[in-house]
Amino acid sequence: MDDLQQRTEKTAACFRAAAVARGLFVSADDRISEADAAEVLGYAVGSLRNMRATGGGPTFFNRSLGSSAKSYRLDDLAAWVERSREETI
Repeated sequence: MDDLQQRTEKTAACFRAAAVARGLFVSADDRISEADAAEVLGYAVGSLRNMRATGGGPTFFNRSLGSSAKSYRLDDLAAWVERSREETI
């Protein structure tokens, strides 16, 4: 397993724990609503929408979850965060 995959799995586990601790609904396939994804990431919902509109941001589903038209898998959020990580030399 490479470093990126290990970091992604660790970050996804942290996101899962944070979602559960906050009482957020996590689906059986590990998806959360758009608003919950924004909360877990520390972004405004509008920021996620703007990123989607410009072709950026984390991978999302066009499948509703509760009252949200878009949903995000926790692993995808973690992968997006870890791929955008920068290291200083």
